[in-house]
Amino acid sequence: MNLPTRGAVLLGALLFAPAATAMSLSDARQLMRERNTELLGAAAEVRGARADAALAGLRPEPELSIGSSKISPHHGIGSGRWQHKRIDSTLGLEWTWERGGKRRLRTAQANASLQASHLDLLDTQRLQELDLHEHYFELKAAEEVAQLAQDNLDASAEALRAARHEVATGAMAPLQLTRLAADDLAVADQARQAQHALRAARAELALLLGLETGDALRADDPWPDVEQDVGSGAPGTALAERSDVGAAAQRLRSAEAGVALARSGRHRDVQVGLEMEREPEDISGVTWGVTLSVPLGGRARWQGEQARALAERDLAELELQQRQRQMRSEIEQLRLDAMAAVERRQAYEAMAAAGARSSLEGMELAYRRGAASLTDLLDARRSWRELETELIDARAGHAIALARLRAATHVQQGETL
Repeated sequence: MNLPTRGAVLLGALLFAPAATAMSLSDARQLMRERNTELLGAAAEVRGARADAALAGLRPEPELSIGSSKISPHHGIGSGRWQHKRIDSTLGLEWTWERGGKRRLRTAQANASLQASHLDLLDTQRLQELDLHEHYFELKAAEEVAQLAQDNLDASAEALRAARHEVATGAMAPLQLTRLAADDLAVADQARQAQHALRAARAELALLLGLETGDALRADDPWPDVEQDVGSGAPGTALAERSDVGAAAQRLRSAEAGVALARSGRHRDVQVGLEMEREPEDISGVTWGVTLSVPLGGRARWQGEQARALAERDLAELELQQRQRQMRSEIEQLRLDAMAAVERRQAYEAMAAAGARSSLEGMELAYRRGAASLTDLLDARRSWRELETELIDARAGHAIALARLRAATHVQQGETL
């Protein structure tokens, strides 16, 4: 199955599925490339730049002129066939000879702009895929938090039913039931908030994928491996190859070609013309003529264009330098953020693996046997819920930090123009 067909099948499944449909990250990426408005807009910019490059390489078109003169308002144009009229007729053809390499420089400038627009498309794809990773793992975290909140709500409801039975039999004081009911309200409120966050996460991902609704979306991929290396690679490795830096470099090349094109204005273009004239009264025949025209503009015109082109080149150079500095700083900061996210996730996973769930179950048993107070039980439940929520948040933070670092150091590959 080819990629467009696969995307259409996936889209149909999402639109018509009655329940949440599991989506892998690779499927989401393919759907985004087909429907994301930012990517479609950047692709349209490339098509426009390709058309500009094709136009820049064209030579000036020859100009055809047809005219008549010596038309008398008193005697008219005469009678008879057109060749017997008392007017002369001219037919001219002119060619423009561009000097100073203008066509070559114009083509170089347009091609550099085309390469820049193509790299802009790749950079848009890089940034949109980063957004995809962030929204995808935010959805996965929201799903797990919602499931955890629902499990806690079910457990709280079961405990509340058991407590009511114990109050009815006299085995529990009504005050304890009131405290359990208050805790159940707090758990229910957390469940409602988790469902709201889940709907919001689905809506954000659906907007990125170009879908009308996200009710059928469900993240299927696992969390990234916590053992992945985040400290390798130097900022300079991708410095000259990352798409946004490459686009800035191509704009500088376009500006440099623009400077050369402005300087070529010192070489004035020449127009050569061939003219055929019919003069029925003077020589009753056809005569031929040749014309040569050169503009007489002064130095001020091309010097002004050159000054403007130099200013644009300086701006393009400053933009390239700024992007290079920003990328160095960005990569270093993102690497530190990724390392901190790894440490945080490992700490919470170690805490969860150390028997936190068993501790809660032990507290539940101790409370049922009268060896622990209701306050101890509620505190244990609250601590467990907080630990589970923080663990999910740590995993999502690690996945997003890793995606940001990869996006900052990733050299986007695309088709060669």
